[in-house]
Amino acid sequence: MGFLRGLWAPFRGAVFVARHGLWPYVVAPVVVNAALIVGTSALGLHVVRQRLGLGAPGASTLALIGLWVAAVIVGVVLFIVLQPLLAAPFVDALTERTEIIVRGEHPRIGVLLSAWRAVGHGLLKLVCYALALAAVLALSALTGVGGGLAAVAGALVLAYDGFDFPLARRGAGFRGKWKYLLLHPGQTMGYCVGATLLYLVPPAIVVAPAFAAVGATLAFLDSDPNTDAGPGRRAAVAPDNDDGGASSR
Repeated sequence: MGFLRGLWAPFRGAVFVARHGLWPYVVAPVVVNAALIVGTSALGLHVVRQRLGLGAPGASTLALIGLWVAAVIVGVVLFIVLQPLLAAPFVDALTERTEIIVRGEHPRIGVLLSAWRAVGHGLLKLVCYALALAAVLALSALTGVGGGLAAVAGALVLAYDGFDFPLARRGAGFRGKWKYLLLHPGQTMGYCVGATLLYLVPPAIVVAPAFAAVGATLAFLDSDPNTDAGPGRRAAVAPDNDDGGASSR
């Protein structure tokens, strides 16, 4: 049940947005994502040309194909890392609206404290992602199995980013957010698969983060013991607040 709930969540988010006419909340993230895709693709192409020396004049067709493949990989990594930081305020508003529709309200934390926690959690996530990427590159060089591990690491980052929004509103710390994912392994694995599939659809990538975040919010509310909370009742606080009460992404 948990796996199927997670697997369906990103696509359920798209259905929810369409059913409740939440498209105005999606416009800003789409614009940010489209600009980010162009920027990260250009940057990835530049980095690959400069660092790997691919795409030189007179290069073979195979070298050109390698250039574009490497550029796409670098661009995707940069997009996954930067997208949550740049689009977070807009997606946060969308997921807050989702909770209001489902439960009549959403938990609130201080704006300044939320922003402060967002910076800290964002830096911690970048450090973890950098370490994971270094391990993947090392394993790729030594064993050739790094590609699969890179896909797993990327999928886990998508899961963290999706469930980050409802968890942050409930004061979960950085460790608490990962703990939630570990305590719901089926849902997490299903979401990793579903979100990855949605991101792999080229035209959908500009709306995938918003849809996936809405789906993660709905999946969280389904798994929250306070699911029946109605207007005027505050949702349950996520477990393991490790950084002083409030949190954010």
